[in-house]
Amino acid sequence: MADAVKLNEVLRGLFPGTLGIELVEVGPERVRAKLRVDERLCTVPGVLHGGAIMAFADTLGAVATAQNLSNGDGTTTIESKTNFLAAGRAGTTIEGDCTPLHRGRRTMVWQTRVTGADGKLLALVTQTQAVLERARPPAELMSEREQEELLATLERAGGALYRNLATIATDAKAKDELLAAAEREDANAAALERLLGRKPR
Repeated sequence: MADAVKLNEVLRGLFPGTLGIELVEVGPERVRAKLRVDERLCTVPGVLHGGAIMAFADTLGAVATAQNLSNGDGTTTIESKTNFLAAGRAGTTIEGDCTPLHRGRRTMVWQTRVTGADGKLLALVTQTQAVLERARPPAELMSEREQEELLATLERAGGALYRNLATIATDAKAKDELLAAAEREDANAAALERLLGRKPR
């Protein structure tokens, strides 16, 4: 699949690529991958390290979560449970099949079945991914009308502040400039209030 090919390129220079993880299928409902069991991934000669299996499944869960995110949100693993059922053998290729148990707004839970070349279940991994919402600018958090109302209020407040400063200004030129600034703020506020359908103050 095109998404898998693209993501494999992204992961190639990162830890999943170092392990040799190769994504085969990537989608919001399912992520599949394979991993060639190299001797360097073994805990004793010929037997795949459990940490490699956990990292393999963790990668699939993170990729799966990412397929369900939008607007630049991110994810991180906050819990993972692994049941080891059989040994992965050097020289073979293991496969991982990751599917959702829960996809919420704040967290997602994924289950990854890790099987050997003969289809035997080697491990069952359940992990929880937190959804990390990106910081959103006020323009995305407020409606257009709310933005206009806030701006009108700020313009009115700005006009009042300029007038207060003008009352204590000792320099005549500075006082005139402050009053002119107050008038500009009031004019801006009036324009916004007209836009909002309110009678200007």
